Amino acid sequence: MKAESGKRAEHTVLLVADDPRVRLLAHAALTGKGHRVVVVSDAQGAVRILKLKHLPVHSVAIRAGMSGCEEVQDWSHRRGAKPWTFHCTVNDRRVLLEGLASGADWESAAGQAS
Repeated sequence: MKAESGKRAEHTVLLVADDPRVRLLAHAALTGKGHRVVVVSDAQGAVRILKLKHLPVHSVAIRAGMSGCEEVQDWSHRRGAKPWTFHCTVNDRRVLLEGLASGADWESAAGQAS
């Protein structure tokens, strides 16, 4: 788990992705937008974070198709955080991120502040 903030961020995003390349790219995109990002590699880690009352979590970005995705979405709603899923294509030449369930593309979903 890692939390970083290059700027004073008001919006905390919990990033849940099982591939380290995806975590790195998504973390860079979100922190580049000024968000505080907490990164976990699986659903169990995300649920542990969501159960912590003292850590503010405003939204949860979940890699689509991950094991436990529905449980993370349920805990996000219980916590009052906005979950959205994102799709990624990973191959030897690139990692491509695209927004899905939020109804917005990746850039606009990552740029939202509640």
